[in-house]
Amino acid sequence: MHTVTRQFAATALLFGAALSGCAGSGDTYPSLAMRPFESGNPAPSPAEAQPSVPIRPMTAPARLAELRQAAVRAHTAFTAQQGRAAPLARAAAGQPVTSNARAAAVVALADLDSRRAETAATLTALDQLAAEAAGALAADPGLTATQTEVAGLVAEQDAAITALWKTLGS
Repeated sequence: MHTVTRQFAATALLFGAALSGCAGSGDTYPSLAMRPFESGNPAPSPAEAQPSVPIRPMTAPARLAELRQAAVRAHTAFTAQQGRAAPLARAAAGQPVTSNARAAAVVALADLDSRRAETAATLTALDQLAAEAAGALAADPGLTATQTEVAGLVAEQDAAITALWKTLGS
């Protein structure tokens, strides 16, 4: 029994030594007082005090004018081609699919569609600039106005092509 008591005493001594190693002085525990960032009203940093600079500058007026002029040129070419395609579509109305008149009208409508693609390419460039502005959260009223104007031209061209296809009977 003496051995059991000795083993118990040795175990208790080791256990006590291990626990005393975990305990330290009262000065090393962290304070439970609120820290400044926990109060919900952090002090403004120097970076926040400076006025914000736009992430993306507005599109240059010269660039917008260039894109608008490209769209107007493409629309003018479309209108000229439309003047050539309309009589061909009327002449081919009711003609068999294999007729020369119908083939000429279809080619004229394909040319008209390629003119529309030129205007749509300008709209694509404007859409890309608008997407960059939206991604940077930078409103650009001049860009929006030009984009709306060119989108109107494309919609007008779409309506003209649709009307000619209806005239052709297809």
